[in-house]
Amino acid sequence: MNSEPAESAEAQAAREQRVGFESLRERTDELELIISGISLLALLALPGWLFERWVQVELHAEGQRHQLLTLAFQLASGLSMTLAGAFLLHLAVRAYWVGLIGLKAAFPAGIRWDAIRSIGPLTRDYHRRTLVDLDTAIDAADRVASIVFALVSLVALSVLWIGALLVVLILLVMGVGLLLGRDLEPGGSVGMLLFAGLMLGILLPVLLLDSAWLARWQPAPSPTSEWRRRLVEKLVRVQSILFPQRLIMPVQLSLESNLPSRSFTMLFLLLITSTVVFGDLQERAVREFALVSSYAYFGDADADRGLRSAHYENLRGTRDVLARVPLIPADMIADGHLRLFLPYVPERDNAVLRGLCPQVGEPAQRRACLVRLWEVSLDARPADLATFMQAERRDLEQRGLQGYLNLAGLAPGEHVLQVRWNAASGRPAEFRIPFWFSPPYQQDLAPAKP
Repeated sequence: MNSEPAESAEAQAAREQRVGFESLRERTDELELIISGISLLALLALPGWLFERWVQVELHAEGQRHQLLTLAFQLASGLSMTLAGAFLLHLAVRAYWVGLIGLKAAFPAGIRWDAIRSIGPLTRDYHRRTLVDLDTAIDAADRVASIVFALVSLVALSVLWIGALLVVLILLVMGVGLLLGRDLEPGGSVGMLLFAGLMLGILLPVLLLDSAWLARWQPAPSPTSEWRRRLVEKLVRVQSILFPQRLIMPVQLSLESNLPSRSFTMLFLLLITSTVVFGDLQERAVREFALVSSYAYFGDADADRGLRSAHYENLRGTRDVLARVPLIPADMIADGHLRLFLPYVPERDNAVLRGLCPQVGEPAQRRACLVRLWEVSLDARPADLATFMQAERRDLEQRGLQGYLNLAGLAPGEHVLQVRWNAASGRPAEFRIPFWFSPPYQQDLAPAKP
């Protein structure tokens, strides 16, 4: 009687591991759907929440701190929108996959070509030769969904790690500046340059020393190739310290080795680039009136000469949150004084103030220095800013100068408030704020209607 040889312990362990993997693989589709659905809902709400927090914080910072806050917001917001789009694509592919499985269960025979009457015989023969069956379509949709899900994790890890490395470099520059007792302006740019230099100093030599062309040119082992191998290995070890290769490389190399190399590289770079673009696009969308517009007869220059809601506290909306401009209460003024608020924005004003007042003195001197930033005129008559006081407006989350312009003797009707920032420079910023003076006595004297 023939008896099969006993299975070795190693083979039995490998078989059990494979069985365990296959049983786990049967549930990954469900886990993917659950993770994609929950993540999509969270990621859709995250950019708006991040923008609100960024607006509240970045207003009070300048230089290095402002660069750090802006970088963190753009990367986090852009990554949220990129991942949301990827998860939405994954859910769409999985939904298509579920539909195909349902069709296969309902119609095991698949497409019955002889029963089709909506198309002609030539078209039917063409589709019969070119279209895939349900089994092939199900397998392809499953592969695409799994690839998209894996690519999402790769992009998320890469962007988060790059952002963390940039933040560490910028904080390092800020720490060195504090130790030296001076501000290394602009700190964000220095951190970016350090990051670029670090990447070029480590990645570029590996690409050059371990290129396929160099391997073909020097195939046989030699003292030069041994020296090159040691240098490349040292540089790769440094890369493993800077980047989490144990997390990233298994996913990256698995995708790269099983997909067309150019397609994988282009798709990966596209997702990384979209992360940066989307973060900047959200900020630009709030600053601009319309990203895509056809206002040929009413451009931005026309709006500067007209009425902008950003200048009126009662008309400001969520889209005006980044407009740090002079403010008056409303477009219709009925009081005897007009309140005017001139905002102090550190990122914009501090560089100018250091030129006007190199040293920060007493409170009265600091107020006088802030006053020198502005020129105000009402109907072309200069206004005296000596009475303006420093004000903290927590309703606006801003600090600045606030004054009250006397409207005594002003005729009812339209008037124009002209405000100039940094008037001493060659390119000052000018703000035109029209308002309508409508005192109560004008209504009292109006003739009664019959």
